[in-house]
Amino acid sequence: MELLGTLRAEEEAEPTYEEFHPAGTRYDSPQAPIAVDWFPFNRSDVYRCARCQRLFLRYTEYGGYYIDHRVRRVDAALIV
Repeated sequence: MELLGTLRAEEEAEPTYEEFHPAGTRYDSPQAPIAVDWFPFNRSDVYRCARCQRLFLRYTEYGGYYIDHRVRRVDAALIV
């Protein structure tokens, strides 16, 4: 995987944890919109697979007692 860049806003002190789900999805749903100003995408880095050239968004989920690195494949049809 090759790091291409980030979706994190440099000027924003603390990005929001608010989510964008007009159709009632959850952030981990395959049908959830990819809304770059909303959680978790506003805390994501953009990677490209060297083999297949697909794009992925990677962010870190911080739970009560764990840290979980999560990845989502970019589907252009879901970007809002």
